Amino acid sequence: MAELLFKNLPYLLNDMEQKGWVIDSFPFRYKEEAYFVILTLYKENQRKPSEYAKAKVEFIKTNNINDSINAYIDFYNVYFNSSEEFCDFFGVNIRNVNRDIFKDFSKIFADFIPKEKTINKNDTERRLIGSRAEGNNPMAIYCYDVHRNGRKQDGSLNQRSIENSNKAQSLRPELYEHYCNDMNLSFFFSDSLEDEKSDEEIMAIFANR
Repeated sequence: MAELLFKNLPYLLNDMEQKGWVIDSFPFRYKEEAYFVILTLYKENQRKPSEYAKAKVEFIKTNNINDSINAYIDFYNVYFNSSEEFCDFFGVNIRNVNRDIFKDFSKIFADFIPKEKTINKNDTERRLIGSRAEGNNPMAIYCYDVHRNGRKQDGSLNQRSIENSNKAQSLRPELYEHYCNDMNLSFFFSDSLEDEKSDEEIMAIFANR
């Protein structure tokens, strides 16, 4: 069996699982340009592009967080949709590309993968993580309510998803800490800033419901 190229990745994935996270971020530099990397685990029963795929990765330009490219990784390589898309995003002259461009890129990328999930992120990273944690509407980042999830048919309480926990912890850490121990509660987010409420407003609404 080939030696792992991404030696830190198994440690990172295990640490994320232990800490209850399905998403992480870390900085990356390539050809003198700075990027954020968002690494997201596949959901249970989610279709993977390869049976060996371990996580989705999104490379985001730090000078324009609306400009990004998606890929996936296993323990040995980063896989992009095409060399053309890769070259266009990273500013590589496609005429200079050899067949091992992804492998060469992966060798550089390997040095940036952390061993541990860190909770303390800057504001931009927390917003990026929060916008992608649930995998639905990336614009829904404005928290406006905390609500109970009801019960299952057997009478047991429905549980908040790990994705919702990660989103709330990233975007509204103090509100999350206030309610995190009650797993029957979920945090609700809107894509409209006008809907957003303060921690105090949300707590008052919940207490009076």
